[in-house]
Amino acid sequence: MLDMVILDMDGVVFEGKNFWLEFHDLMGTRKQAMQLWRGLQKKDYSLLSTHTARIWAGQSATSFWRLIEERQLISGIYQLVDYLHINKIPCAIVSSGPYQLAERAQQLLAINTIRANKLEISKDGFFTGVVDVQVDDSQKDLAAIDAMKEFSARPQFTAMIGDTTSDVMIAKVANISIAFNTDEAELITACRSEEHTSELQSHSDLVCRLL
Repeated sequence: MLDMVILDMDGVVFEGKNFWLEFHDLMGTRKQAMQLWRGLQKKDYSLLSTHTARIWAGQSATSFWRLIEERQLISGIYQLVDYLHINKIPCAIVSSGPYQLAERAQQLLAINTIRANKLEISKDGFFTGVVDVQVDDSQKDLAAIDAMKEFSARPQFTAMIGDTTSDVMIAKVANISIAFNTDEAELITACRSEEHTSELQSHSDLVCRLL
């Protein structure tokens, strides 16, 4: 029996591949974001996040909340988490996406624990320019290990489900590594290198894989 299942968020729990880029498009800040990304992503993710959050400082968070509420769950995710709950297997979200979206998933699906990046929003609904970085996109394994420790999950009995290259690091600490509905070659290769792997296209297939 599994000790834990770790889920990425965009493309695994919710439809859509990159919440942050969609939000930049809404705010008209994609060009600034890409400049920061090219300069800092591989050097200092926390600094990248800090500078990105400052782009939105003082602006209304209305569009942010709307995008979160409009995000649709991937078909079959309820079946997956129901299976985990019935079998008393803890489930975590580990994502460099927005903490507020992970909170919505937690409320809808009763996810046991979440790790994500939280933009600070003032009581009157404006971005403060501050962000709490819980997940470094280039070191997602650290957040995954932290979640595993919370539930005393052993690596050899932990499964991960991801769809992007940033999930490769989690695949290295979870023995059961699953590339979900993706064509990311590096992730697929990392998953294939483990003893127990799958490349799946639906959560129905995933439940069958876990049975």
